[in-house]
Amino acid sequence: MKKSSIAIAVVAALAVGYPASAWFTGQRLEAKLNKAEKKDPLLSNFKVVKQTYTRGIFSSTQEQTYELNLAGAMPGVPLPGMAGSFQEGAEAEAETPVMTPEQMNELNKLSKPIQIRVINHIKHGPVPGIFGIAAGKVDTELVLDPEVLAEIKKVFGEKKFLEITTILNYGGGGTLKLSSPAFTTTTTGMSQTKIDWKGVKMEVGFDEDYNKLSVEMTAPGLDGADTNGAANFKMGEIKLKGDAQRVIPGGMIFVGKTKANIAAIDFSTKAGEGFNVKDVTLESDSTHKNDLLEMGLKFGVANIKVKDVELNNFHYDYSVKNIHAPTLNKLAIEFSAVSKSGDPSAQLMAFQGIWQKYAMEFLKYDPSIALDRLSISGKGGEFKTSAKVKLPGVTEADFGNMNILMNKVEADMDVSLADPLIEEVINLTQKDPNARSMMLSGAKASIGAMEGQGYILRKDKTLSSQIVWKNGKLTINGKPYPAMPAAAPVMPADEVPPPVPE
Repeated sequence: MKKSSIAIAVVAALAVGYPASAWFTGQRLEAKLNKAEKKDPLLSNFKVVKQTYTRGIFSSTQEQTYELNLAGAMPGVPLPGMAGSFQEGAEAEAETPVMTPEQMNELNKLSKPIQIRVINHIKHGPVPGIFGIAAGKVDTELVLDPEVLAEIKKVFGEKKFLEITTILNYGGGGTLKLSSPAFTTTTTGMSQTKIDWKGVKMEVGFDEDYNKLSVEMTAPGLDGADTNGAANFKMGEIKLKGDAQRVIPGGMIFVGKTKANIAAIDFSTKAGEGFNVKDVTLESDSTHKNDLLEMGLKFGVANIKVKDVELNNFHYDYSVKNIHAPTLNKLAIEFSAVSKSGDPSAQLMAFQGIWQKYAMEFLKYDPSIALDRLSISGKGGEFKTSAKVKLPGVTEADFGNMNILMNKVEADMDVSLADPLIEEVINLTQKDPNARSMMLSGAKASIGAMEGQGYILRKDKTLSSQIVWKNGKLTINGKPYPAMPAAAPVMPADEVPPPVPE
């Protein structure tokens, strides 16, 4: 067969096969995109109230109107106070927080759902939009009210303020890409400020059932300044990267690692006021083993400078351990379901009931919370502390007796402080020489007295204490606190003076 005949046959096969492949892919995409994800708690706050789908051979259009339940989507739902949570009757009712009419009105506003309309412009695979091999490419358009769009145009002009693109894989997962362009705007009012935002990009990866997620975001930062030059503000590059994996199929609990960083924050005024912060980092790390979760959060700042004061290596790290994942998942799902109800007062009562239902199940596994590190360094040295609190063996009956409960609480804290740092802090905070001298003298006297009692230990130039609460008693460096009064000396019988006659 001639080469020309082979070429014609290949072109003919492609001409027939590609539309068929695109049509088949379009059918699969329609089934997936129209699929209601009602069973996934992640999407439970979104409800599709209207949907149309127009399918073609190479492309399709989907229009959807979502209803978003803001109250259900809000993290950190306020819970009733812990005190009284395990009590019943009038005593518990008396301790339940009472909301003012104004607070109830605000909560009612938040409980009302809002509607969002989107249009998805879908290009079918196997080569959607001539960009690569994939099941499809979806460009999402948000349909906004004219008033809202007019306000956005004041900032972004004719630029598209938000671009949303989703690449769908044949395996069922995909990548969501979001970007917003740079803009420069000036605020109005008494003090006008020019803001130069340098844009943002984000990618979110997901598998077919949203059990594995990944996120990466970058933003070059922003510059801000008063138009009269009285003050300047700068924020450096912002980065975020993380991954998460669902712990329980169909559940709401994920574990993984996330790290966010701001390169620098700088604020200054003509009067010489201001501050400079470098390398701000927030990290989270959670793991899951034998149905128990361990979650940690680390916040750090490499350098802080305010006028003549310079501090380094600020750390605030804490963690929680032995959190029972199945119980936490049940609690989270029930909280989310209650959040969708329209009566805020009924919600608060339901939240309290759910907490009472699961609280003791949490305590069975001896959960603990720890301040892993709180520290900061100056020219004179470092201040550092760590602490841990747990409730081993607590029963529901213990919450009715504060004495028994306090006897079961176990806590310990380690504190260390470089001696020169005390004088450095006093010198920085007290400008008057007499006040500085009096404060320094008082601090030395107090430290000396605590050293004499053994409550402060000194090694070289570092002061330290270990504080422990156990079995209802407080000790510092193994010594009871407050100090037990010394027993009166017992004199021999032959040395006891005779009674004074009346």
